Amino acid sequence: MSNDSRDPFSRFMGSSLRALDNLIARAVIHLVAAAGPTQQLQAEISAGEVKEDLDLLEPYGFTGQPLPGAVAVCLFMGGERDNGAAILAHDQDKRPRTLAPGDVALYTDQDDPAAAAQDAYHRLQFGRDRTVTLRAKRLDIQCGTQRLILDETEGLLVQASQIRFEEL
Repeated sequence: MSNDSRDPFSRFMGSSLRALDNLIARAVIHLVAAAGPTQQLQAEISAGEVKEDLDLLEPYGFTGQPLPGAVAVCLFMGGERDNGAAILAHDQDKRPRTLAPGDVALYTDQDDPAAAAQDAYHRLQFGRDRTVTLRAKRLDIQCGTQRLILDETEGLLVQASQIRFEEL
C-alpha cells in the first residue's frame, strides 16, 4: 500500500510532470571530446549533476567545437538521465551583437562580439541588403591545382596555369 495520500489522478500527474521535467535540461559544458564521429560533452546539468559522454548532435554540414562554459540544451529520451544528447550549444559571450534584423553570421571565438562585420577578425556575414561580408587575415581559394590567395600582408598571390580577363 502506498503512503501517498493523494488521489490517483494527482499521483499520475505528479509522476508525469516529473518525467516531463527530466526530458529537457540546460547544461554548462565543461569538456569536449571532438576527435570522434560525434562530439562528446561533459556537462553539468544542475548543481553537482555532471553527465559524461553526451552526444552533441549537429545539423548536417555544420560543425563547431564549443568552448568550456558554453551552454547546451540537452534532451533525455524517456526522461531517463542516462540516455541524453545535446542538441544545441551556445556561447553568449562570443555571439556577435551588431547584426541587423534578418542578418546571419558565422563567427569564431576570436571575434569581438561588439565588432561590426567590417571590423571582425573572422566572420562571414550575410546582410538583408544582399551584401556578403567576409573578414579574414588570409583568404585562400583553391580549385584543383589553381589557387588564389589574398593576404593581409602579402597582397594578392595567384598560382594558375593560365590567367584570362574578359569583358562583361
